[in-house]
Amino acid sequence: MARPPSGTDLKLKTAGRKLLQEKGITGLTVRGACRAAGVNTGMFHYYFGSKEEFLKAVLKEMYAEFMLNFKAGVAVAGTPRDRLKNALAEVGKFAWNIRGAAPMIFADLAYGNKEAFSFFSGNFTEHLRHIVSLAEECRPRSGVKDHTVPYIVAALIPVMIFPVIMSGIMERNGVKAVGGGGLGELRGELFSEAGITGRAEIAVRGIGL
Repeated sequence: MARPPSGTDLKLKTAGRKLLQEKGITGLTVRGACRAAGVNTGMFHYYFGSKEEFLKAVLKEMYAEFMLNFKAGVAVAGTPRDRLKNALAEVGKFAWNIRGAAPMIFADLAYGNKEAFSFFSGNFTEHLRHIVSLAEECRPRSGVKDHTVPYIVAALIPVMIFPVIMSGIMERNGVKAVGGGGLGELRGELFSEAGITGRAEIAVRGIGL
């Protein structure tokens, strides 16, 4: 049964969010979250029951916040191209915000973890419906107008997500440099506000908009 929200509940989720971003799913422990929140483990189990349920609660909260920013970006005045670009930029920002968890999340999905698939298909797909609608609106003026909307979306989304996943994988494996430059330097170029917006621009240009 769901417990009523309280200051303790919020403290735990705030701590969990910080640990998730810093350490990823494997580094997010019950004891670590309780220690960071200044809460005993008994209260943790009272509110969440298990690490799995806690993780779901934290991710759902992060996604809800993302959707507020996403909808604001899509709602701004401008052409369909502008709105599509803004939507992609918000996806890129969200991917970066959950970079600690992203590699594990996609690994679970890739290996057929049905519980993970059920959770994400039920909670993390609202933005995709908006992007599909924007792609449909943009398609007649694009360079890929003879292709289906799923084809277009499949060409757009990886530009915003793949660099985050690869960055996380390289960091976990101790990679310090890429193409002669430092990994930290590259991450600054890719994941700064300007870098994310620039990649969104590359994505829409890539479909001829």
